Amino acid sequence: MQIINSPTEDYHLHSLNFSDGMDTIDGIVRFAGEIGLTRIAITDHCQTTLDYHHLVKKTFRGLVNRWKNPYDNGVEVIFGIEADLLNEEGDICDQIHGVASDWLILSAHKVTYAGDPAKVTEGYILAMERFGLRIKLIGHPCSKRDFSAQIDIRKLAEAANARNMPLEVNGANLANGITDLDQLDLMLRSANEVMINSDAHTNYELKHNRDLARTYLREKGYV
Repeated sequence: MQIINSPTEDYHLHSLNFSDGMDTIDGIVRFAGEIGLTRIAITDHCQTTLDYHHLVKKTFRGLVNRWKNPYDNGVEVIFGIEADLLNEEGDICDQIHGVASDWLILSAHKVTYAGDPAKVTEGYILAMERFGLRIKLIGHPCSKRDFSAQIDIRKLAEAANARNMPLEVNGANLANGITDLDQLDLMLRSANEVMINSDAHTNYELKHNRDLARTYLREKGYV
């Protein structure tokens, strides 16, 4: 198992501009520089999740094409989307305000997945086949809040390994006590590649969640 992002990279963050984060994109980027991050991905929730939670955001998503880092702090910013797996057929929601992205985290959330929960693994694998390299990682597959009990983590890891696609060690889930630790252990023993991300909705989480996850893996002997 290889961790493919460094401690100065975080690829799962949520902003106030487009999702359920507590800080603006500019505020996140400023703070990221202050704590020594060099590369981040703003991966706000897709439209399906925004609609479910009645999150109406006034900032038009197309404006990200005009955004530039206003700080001389060396932080490279990717604008991605946390896409939702919608069903066992591998359908996904990959857009915000009708604007899609080629940089996707693919996650299955109970509140937006409309398929058979027993077939969520098949849904993930079909989505990987259909959307290919647009999917950069599989988000929080060990979340007890979602589908850790239904996912065949070995089968999912095998499919991800065949596509050189990492699975996520989610710092927020660990911090909030909603990680299925047995599933996480099996994932870490099965996956070729993982990413450690904060899934930060606050700047406190951006600073602490990745460190917590890395400490957990170190104490368990994975790093």
